Amino acid sequence: MQKLVHQTLLLSCCHFIVRIIGFVMRIWLSRELGTLAMGIVELAQSAQMLLITPVVSGLPSAISRMCAKEDARGCQRVLHAGILLALAASIPPAAIAFLFRQPLSLWLGDLRTLPALLVFLPCLPVLGVSCALNGYFYGIGKPVPPALSELLEQIVRFFLSMRLVSLLGDWPVMLRAAIPAAGALAGETAGLALMLLFSLRVLFIRMPGQPARSGKAILKEMLSLALPLTGMRMVTSLMRTVTSTLLPKRLVLSGLPAGEALSQLGIMQGMMMPLLLLPSFVTCSLAAVAAPELARRQAQGRPLSSLARRSMSAALGIGLAAMAGVWLFAPLFAQVLYRQAELLPMLRRSCALIPVMAMTHVAGGLMNGLGLQTQSLRISVLSGFVCVLLTYILPALPALRIDGAIIALAGGQAITLGFSLSALHRAISRECTSQ
Repeated sequence: MQKLVHQTLLLSCCHFIVRIIGFVMRIWLSRELGTLAMGIVELAQSAQMLLITPVVSGLPSAISRMCAKEDARGCQRVLHAGILLALAASIPPAAIAFLFRQPLSLWLGDLRTLPALLVFLPCLPVLGVSCALNGYFYGIGKPVPPALSELLEQIVRFFLSMRLVSLLGDWPVMLRAAIPAAGALAGETAGLALMLLFSLRVLFIRMPGQPARSGKAILKEMLSLALPLTGMRMVTSLMRTVTSTLLPKRLVLSGLPAGEALSQLGIMQGMMMPLLLLPSFVTCSLAAVAAPELARRQAQGRPLSSLARRSMSAALGIGLAAMAGVWLFAPLFAQVLYRQAELLPMLRRSCALIPVMAMTHVAGGLMNGLGLQTQSLRISVLSGFVCVLLTYILPALPALRIDGAIIALAGGQAITLGFSLSALHRAISRECTSQ
């Protein structure tokens, strides 16, 4: 537990700096680009998240879980197999998205998303290899390289975005909306370069030991672990994309003009959601180090309940503290930082979601550590369906509008947390009984 706490604190410090940089960058971009451009950015990012899901979700978690139980030679073979799978899962989607770029933009509901989509496509293989390396380092208990890589990526993204905004400030809105994607591409490339420097030995020098399993067996286990979680994240990303494309249309149906509806999407997704996710710089660290530790304890037949209980209690405490802070400083965020009066009521009505989202994040990491990816997929499908259904119904009501979207988000998060806690309780109870 002491090692776990130290690693969590170290990662939290790095993630805190990363989140602060990202937070400042998003505020600045919202001011400089405007709510309309931010709405286009959010539409494009919903498709970008869908494209990167196969390489950033299940595969890193599978590599981390497998490396937590392997020796040095086994970890090296797992990493090599993971990089090959990452490239296989990233290059074809990038090529397909390029070929069908115009239909994809039309599906999003706005052709102005096309430049942002095109600029982002080269990120897919870069992210794939980076995430495979991240999974390896988390699995062997060395979280520093991924943390430093993420920090470098965010710094490069921030300064390039600032430079591009100053140079392209007079360009059409569709080109300015591609600036965040250009910053992401440059930042991810810099982060990968740093990760490769940390990984030269394991990538190119044969590690000592004899492989206990064949490469085919490693790939089979990796796929069995990665595919359910990838399916879960695909469902989540798909539902987010559907929600982002659906929400402006339902708001128009409620009586809002099309431009105002797109601006409402930009405020909710580009301003409100980052504030609700503020605790993620800690919960992300906690989930990243707790999942492989839980896998090690499970493999060794050691008790699991204490670690799971402390992790969830920490997530709840962090979420409650962040909720109080967002409620208290909501006027500062809305009127001073973002300069959007409409953000204030959104924050006040949604800040109760912060502890729920914090606990959901950590619970998902613990489920991955226990190999409960199939259950996670089922939960994700159910919660995503409920969220989309509520988004279709509620924002179209003139009395609710954007509040209906917040209610839909709350419904999906509540379902995810409730079923995740139930699945964790059953799994840990079975482990205790078998021991």
